[in-house]
Amino acid sequence: MPKKKGKKGKGKKVEEEEEETEYDRMDLQMLSEVVPMLEQQLEASKTQRNWTQLERDTVQTFYDVTRKEVKDLEMSIAAKDRAMELMEDNHRVEVRVYVQKVKHLEYEHKNNLKAIDVTNKELREEEEGMHDDRSGRLKGKKKELNGDLKDKNITNAQEISNVKVQHEKILQQMRDAFEVNLSELGGRCEDKLESLEEDLELRRKVDIHEIEERKNLHINDLMRNHERAFGQMKSYYNDITNDNLQLIKDLKSEVVDKKKKAIGIQKVMYDIAQENKRLSEPLSAAVAEVADLRAQLKDQEKDRLSLRNAKARLIVMENQLQQMAVDQAELKQKYDQAESKRDGLYDTFTNTVKEVQAKSDFKNLVLEQKLQGLGQNIEKAEAQLNEVVMAAQVDPGEVGAITGSIDEMLSTKNQHIKDLQYAVLRMTKAYNDGLRTYSSKLKECGIPSEEFEKMGFEYAPTATSIVPAGLLVKNS
Repeated sequence: MPKKKGKKGKGKKVEEEEEETEYDRMDLQMLSEVVPMLEQQLEASKTQRNWTQLERDTVQTFYDVTRKEVKDLEMSIAAKDRAMELMEDNHRVEVRVYVQKVKHLEYEHKNNLKAIDVTNKELREEEEGMHDDRSGRLKGKKKELNGDLKDKNITNAQEISNVKVQHEKILQQMRDAFEVNLSELGGRCEDKLESLEEDLELRRKVDIHEIEERKNLHINDLMRNHERAFGQMKSYYNDITNDNLQLIKDLKSEVVDKKKKAIGIQKVMYDIAQENKRLSEPLSAAVAEVADLRAQLKDQEKDRLSLRNAKARLIVMENQLQQMAVDQAELKQKYDQAESKRDGLYDTFTNTVKEVQAKSDFKNLVLEQKLQGLGQNIEKAEAQLNEVVMAAQVDPGEVGAITGSIDEMLSTKNQHIKDLQYAVLRMTKAYNDGLRTYSSKLKECGIPSEEFEKMGFEYAPTATSIVPAGLLVKNS
């Protein structure tokens, strides 16, 4: 019975597979129109699936990394917790040890205090006994010293009285000798004083006589000088008086001449006034002409100032021109260096691009050949399978199993084809990104985009976007 149920189930599956679809009712022309649209939808779905797969892989990678980091953090937190617990245990043990040590130290301190008190009492008692003995001995010595001191004071008093008597005798002898010497010295001093008084009196008289003679000579000189100066003054004032009289006479004659000249000058002034009236009009014209000339002179000053400014600007412009020439030479040198670098980059880039193009073309050709070969193999396999089934009249169940295995093989082949197509997309994406990066670098170097277009590079047709998406990273 179970076998029959299995056969019925297989029969139903075959019937469902053999049901007609909408494409079976279409003719060849409609199918040819629908096939490109379906291929386009297939390409779009493949591209979307590839991007979805990329995003899924990225998210999965981020998830794995984050989960690993979370596990690492949890492990580190657990390790830190264990370390903290261990440190707390160690701290508790250390606290107990220190408390025990403190107790031992307090006990030892109490014992030491008791021992010190006992020793202090004993030492104090011994010290008090020794102090009493010492004080008794010192008191006896003090009494003996006091007796000795009294005896010494008596003997010292007697010695002092004897010394005083001797000193008085010596002092009396010295006084007598001093009085004798003093009387002798007084006599000698009086003799010297009398002789000095006589000498000084004689010297005073001589000095007075000399001073009187010098005074008389000075008086005579002053009188002679006074008479001479008075004569000179008298002659000087006489000359001045004579000169003034002569000057008065001359001035009177000059006054007369001046009056005569004044009359002539008045006549001349009248003539000059008439002449001024006659020349006033030419004078006004001359004044106007002078004003015009002064205005022109002011303009000339402005022109001179503008000329100086222009010369200064010319000098500045010449300096700027020289600096610009130097800058131009430097820029030209930099441009030559940049051009040489550009040529080198262009050569290397063209070589690399050609290599990439050759590799990509070769891979595309290989992939196309593989696709063609696989398509031919599939067609041959289908034809052979149909012939074998028709010739052998095999059971439909076995045919289904065979077709299932063939479908699995085809699915693996299709997956391989998709992988190859995805690899082609990656290569085209990398090629296009390389061209974009190269063009941006050329723009940064100051090379216009027209030069890049003239190089003959073209972007490969692809359905991918411009975003790098991890396929090619631009070095900033």
